[in-house]
Amino acid sequence: MSGSFVSSPLENRMTPGITIYSSQRVSEPRKLYLHSLPTFIMLRQLPSRTLQTTLRICGRNLHCSVPLMSLGIIFGACRLALSLRRGFPPAFPEPRMLFVTTMMSVPIWGLCMSIFYLLWVLDAPSWFQSGLRDGRRRYARLAAEAIDFEADESPSPARIGFHKMSPASKWLLPPLCLGYLSCAVFGVYLLWTYELPLDHRFKEAVELANRAPRREGYGTGEKIFIAAMFYNNAAVLPYWTTEIAKVINYLGPDNVFVSILESHSTDASPTILRAFDKRLEAMGVPRRILTQDESIPRPRSMKTTPIRIEYLAALRNRAIEPLVAQGGFDRLIFSNDIFIEAESIVELLQTNDGEYDMVCSLDFGEWGLYDLWVLRDRLGRMTSTLWPYFFEDTGFRGVMKDEPTPVFSCWNGITSMRTEPFLPNSLRPGRLSTSPRTHPLPPTHPLYMHAKNVTAAAAPPLRFRASASGECFSSESFTLPYDLRRVYALEGIYVNPRVIAAYQWSYYLWFKYFMRHWAVKWFVENVENGNGMHLAKIVVGNPGEIFQWDGVECDPGPWGDS
Repeated sequence: MSGSFVSSPLENRMTPGITIYSSQRVSEPRKLYLHSLPTFIMLRQLPSRTLQTTLRICGRNLHCSVPLMSLGIIFGACRLALSLRRGFPPAFPEPRMLFVTTMMSVPIWGLCMSIFYLLWVLDAPSWFQSGLRDGRRRYARLAAEAIDFEADESPSPARIGFHKMSPASKWLLPPLCLGYLSCAVFGVYLLWTYELPLDHRFKEAVELANRAPRREGYGTGEKIFIAAMFYNNAAVLPYWTTEIAKVINYLGPDNVFVSILESHSTDASPTILRAFDKRLEAMGVPRRILTQDESIPRPRSMKTTPIRIEYLAALRNRAIEPLVAQGGFDRLIFSNDIFIEAESIVELLQTNDGEYDMVCSLDFGEWGLYDLWVLRDRLGRMTSTLWPYFFEDTGFRGVMKDEPTPVFSCWNGITSMRTEPFLPNSLRPGRLSTSPRTHPLPPTHPLYMHAKNVTAAAAPPLRFRASASGECFSSESFTLPYDLRRVYALEGIYVNPRVIAAYQWSYYLWFKYFMRHWAVKWFVENVENGNGMHLAKIVVGNPGEIFQWDGVECDPGPWGDS
């Protein structure tokens, strides 16, 4: 039978798991090795063989494969979650994102692995096998002797059951469990200590004031006028009204007046504010809350042009009408539509123990520090969106120390300022300067022709306004601190880096809780150390059009000629 052909499997001991069929003469047997196969066959076999090998290794080394795989999955999920609302890349540098991801994922991983090894120690494989027997009664498991193994192979434990840990591996369980549990406990510590004492030094006082409210409050007794305006802010208002109510209980209803203006909204903002009005009524708080107010026509286009700035200035002036009419208040708090905590507002009020003319929070958004069109350092220069924000030495060091920092102008979400400049002369308490100005008004200022020699005490009431012809085209939030300096000689203007605000919850969560966490703060200050902050200097318009105007860098934006 030397000339007959048969088809038989070739056994290749160097390549287990692959059976190659070949026509061969019985009298002339020959072996086919894997390296003799065509390349395309090898490539087709590669993915399946790689998967088989990986699963085999993982199955035989569960104490190594399970931790690595679970860490990779948890780390990837945390990284994805942090990336969902990531904004301007320089404001969210990759090393910082990886550091925060590690802070989040390692404790979660430690907790999961602690539970896994606890189940393993309690003989979880037997539970799994019992579950399989109960759930698959119609299947019968063959005995090892009934399985048709090849002549030179013996039943592998990996084929017929769970892999058993060796005695040496079992000795690793206690230290491994202790290590994983330590990661989980450290995560609890990170969560427990997320608040910096410096950021929340008024938290206990605010909580006490809301547990046991009293008419006179728990503050300094200053009279505070709180103003705000809203448009389509239903997402922010529930949080904002809750925190403002806490602030009122701290300051005392007898020391507060609330003025809110809502206009032209198409969402639930009017409904929320009417409910807040009833709440303030129950608290006995003097107030004026205007909803669906259309006394000031809204421009058809809200692009940033002089028309829009004039409209916003008119709205802000309407919000402070009760202050102007009756006086009697020491501080004006003016809030944008922001997320901010009650103790942060108290922190703002107590900046420098009350020794300031105007102080602002820091507001944040997708590119980091948000309101760069208004903010200027103490030398009048533009700033960065990235910590520590200021390029000049005083501001740079002030932010690094978390101390109030002098600036030329600011607004940045919420501000507290002296009320005297807003009042008519008859209502002013007489604390403004009666000395001639040391810095004359520029010819472009609206008061230049009428107030060359008028002192700060005799100047007309301060109002929000748009830029005059010939001035740097600016926001109404810039011209107000500018006029405080130039017209009223009030130069004590600061930002308080401990007061954090944001316009969206995701960015508030990131910059208030993640960025202010002591571990992340250490990383930013000692590892990043301001590296790359120059990359986050955003110019709204054309950088070539920036010019010096009355000692200030002017960024007219793309709308200056509109």
